[in-house]
Amino acid sequence: MADRCFSLALMVLAVALGAAAWQLDVPFQYEPVGPKAIPLILAVLLFATALWLVIRPDTMKQAYGRDMLLRHGLVVLLLLAYAWSFEPLGFVLSTLLVGSVFARLFGAGWQRALLYSAALGGVGYVLLSLVLELNVPVGAVFGG
Repeated sequence: MADRCFSLALMVLAVALGAAAWQLDVPFQYEPVGPKAIPLILAVLLFATALWLVIRPDTMKQAYGRDMLLRHGLVVLLLLAYAWSFEPLGFVLSTLLVGSVFARLFGAGWQRALLYSAALGGVGYVLLSLVLELNVPVGAVFGG
């Protein structure tokens, strides 16, 4: 039941994100896909995954104790750190650092976590920068 309540809240959030993204209007086009594309894609993905959670809730029931609360708090802090470090460290380095800690949270060893995060940062940079031609921050550390 908690899964369904949470997913319904996520659906409301996805609709709000989509509505806010739809109203984005800039007087100039600085990227080929425009400023609406990424938030709209995220809103659709969030809505679709929340809908999936409504249809097929998690069958593994875990007790929501102190350990789980601590992990969820750490996830929120990591997402804030990722948002903060994006401009000074750049996309690739921020993704490497935060992605490694996320992978460790989900049980990966350090070697696999670093390998996964390096691949995620590299492939993500190529897709966003070269394929989609979006402005991806290189980072002030690297002179960007």
